[in-house]
Amino acid sequence: MRSPLIAALTAAPLLIAAAPAQAAPGPVRYAALGDSFAAGAGAGQYDPASGACHRSARSYPQLWSSAHGPADFLFAACSGALTADVLRDQVPRVPADAGLVTLTIGGNDLAFGDAAVACLQPFTTDGHCDRALDESERRLREELPDRLATLYRALDAQAPAARVVVTGYPHLLGAGASCPVAPEPRRARFNALTDRLDDLIEAQAAKQGFHYADVRAAFDGHEACKGAAGEWIHPVTLPLWESFHPKAEGQVGGYLPSVSDAALG
Repeated sequence: MRSPLIAALTAAPLLIAAAPAQAAPGPVRYAALGDSFAAGAGAGQYDPASGACHRSARSYPQLWSSAHGPADFLFAACSGALTADVLRDQVPRVPADAGLVTLTIGGNDLAFGDAAVACLQPFTTDGHCDRALDESERRLREELPDRLATLYRALDAQAPAARVVVTGYPHLLGAGASCPVAPEPRRARFNALTDRLDDLIEAQAAKQGFHYADVRAAFDGHEACKGAAGEWIHPVTLPLWESFHPKAEGQVGGYLPSVSDAALG
């Protein structure tokens, strides 16, 4: 006759084996917010239902969603969006239980597009470029820090458990590139503005506890005017709203890996 102790030890593995396995975490709800760089303007294959928002099937949010199969995917990014537009129109749509939110915003608040037109195309004067960049730098210094902080706080309150990944912007034209679009001094000053914008976005994101995805290294060597085979950024093109935006290659090769690292890190 076995002792009660031996019987208990013998039965223990059966009890352990019979215990239900802990369920693996399910897919998260994902919300993609922001401007044309998040919407995928310039990448083609636009959703007709998105109209002037120009949401692309080749955008980094759509690529992420297709690869990871979130439980729910809100694609709210829209071309031309300002921080105020995201705050008013996009943040309230984010599910309170979202697990991941990505955001690209800030360029339009600086009139980034106007500065690009003034500095990065033929037949514009240095004075026109300088005035446009002076205004962008004023907005970056005096207006954008508070706008980003307000937006980030609202997003944090809307989805408090979400991992929030905010991205920066790439250099649009590479330094040293042989390019008739703009002389080197203009490109250097425009790239310096991009660097200051990215630095501000990163700093404000850190204050809120968000994660930052820096895309500049990924785009290095693939800026406009590098030759068609190596370009991930459109030069001046038609339709004009695609100019100085990432091509499909820039979304998949530049934005997607940078965002993935920040989202999964």
